[in-house]
Amino acid sequence: MRPATALLLPALAVVLLWPGSPAYADGIRDDQWYLATLSVAEAQQRAKGDGVLVAVVDSGIDATHPDLAGSVLAPVAVDGNTDTARFDPDGHGTALAGLIAGQGHGANREHGVLGIAPAAKVLPVVIRGGASPDASGKAVTADQLAAGIDLATQRGAKVICVGYSVSGNERLRQAVAAARKADAIVVAADGNRSGEPLQAFPAGYEGVLAAVPLGRDGTVLVSSTSGRKLGFGVPGEDIMTTNTGDGYRVDAGSGAPGILAGAVALVRSAYPSLPADEIIHRLAATATDAGTRGLDAEYGQGRLDLVGAMTREVKPLRTVPPPPSASAANANPSASAAPGAPAADLPRPRGAAGWLLALPLVAVLGVLVAIAVRAERTTA
Repeated sequence: MRPATALLLPALAVVLLWPGSPAYADGIRDDQWYLATLSVAEAQQRAKGDGVLVAVVDSGIDATHPDLAGSVLAPVAVDGNTDTARFDPDGHGTALAGLIAGQGHGANREHGVLGIAPAAKVLPVVIRGGASPDASGKAVTADQLAAGIDLATQRGAKVICVGYSVSGNERLRQAVAAARKADAIVVAADGNRSGEPLQAFPAGYEGVLAAVPLGRDGTVLVSSTSGRKLGFGVPGEDIMTTNTGDGYRVDAGSGAPGILAGAVALVRSAYPSLPADEIIHRLAATATDAGTRGLDAEYGQGRLDLVGAMTREVKPLRTVPPPPSASAANANPSASAAPGAPAADLPRPRGAAGWLLALPLVAVLGVLVAIAVRAERTTA
């Protein structure tokens, strides 16, 4: 669901935005409690998101934030206005980007926000701004989301993070289907705060990963009508992340899609040859079951186990056949021989020792011929 409830820190604004404050910067990293919960440091020993493009379909991204330096590509916009697309009017797109690919800053990048997949690249796909769907600029339509997902797919994103939820329509469903066909994984919001209304799409569409926000104690914060068939529980309470103007913010459940999208990017980076369905299968097979046994509408597949998804052996959905040459050789061993070995039905060349061994036989044959010739002459 599109968040409008980020908890900012106005009382500390002067301290937080002071450029050289080590205590503030260290405090930001310390406030990312979810890094320890997901064992992100251990998971990042295997991969860091290299080679993965994540599209953030949202309000835009402030690429000037020091924690996002070098991570954010040039934006694209549904309305075609790239000038407007360079701004983030409410900071939520910037918040998601920090959770996905924040790199921190300062010495050894130990200050500021660290994302789940800091080496990934982020593509801002802006669906608001110059072409706001209503006078207030707050509403977002299913058609706009569909156009944003289509743009992300066309630009080659392998993970598409959608920060909104709407009532859905056929065009949005088709955009999701096209993204899946292009080997992209769509991650969508599926809840924010308890008591707030939730529209179920695109999280409710087939193949979409629903980001289920969990509290610090691991319990689900909100219910959903999406069904959560591919839902994964991820931290969704007091989420410290980046904000516009080089600042920071604390999000509620609205930060969950960024955390799940970052996790998907990390797993795709660790297994670059696996298609999208195998990556999703790996996430589901390693998730920690919670709530009602097995798949349920509260936790979906269960709580995300990031390290498990990165390291555990998982039986693939389908067996990969051997290369044709190897298959033919196994089916008919005589059809091909080992490299460098002569074929079995061809004569082997003799060396010098072989001819020496044949000399006595040649001598015997010579004597027999001589005797036969002499006998013939005598008879004559």
